[in-house]
Amino acid sequence: MKKLIMLFSCFCLLALPTLAFADAYVNEWIGEWDMNHDGWKVTLIITESKVDCASSPWCALVLKYKDAKGKSVTGKIDKIDQKFQHMTFYLDFPNNTQKFDVYLFSWDKKKMAGITYWGGKTFGLFAIKP
Repeated sequence: MKKLIMLFSCFCLLALPTLAFADAYVNEWIGEWDMNHDGWKVTLIITESKVDCASSPWCALVLKYKDAKGKSVTGKIDKIDQKFQHMTFYLDFPNNTQKFDVYLFSWDKKKMAGITYWGGKTFGLFAIKP
């Protein structure tokens, strides 16, 4: 019995902080992100439009991508899942719509990492909110 109580106590000490911080909120995605996807240093801007919508919790979010030269492209959020910690979005580059899968860090919601796909290959990415 003593071992069972000790084991349960260890579980609580190790698991509860992870469970408490693993979830995210839609508004934690909002902001300017310094993003690097395979060497491309850009700014990803996620804002909230004033449009009232009811199709999803993230339907009012707007994506804009600015490269180092200031050129912008727009994007579209496909989904936010896993308790708002994982986002899939697409950016509309000329002649190419590129998919991105990103995850907010559990302990630091000002950081994200993930992957993107281009030309049949997979590339890594990371981003931080300054």
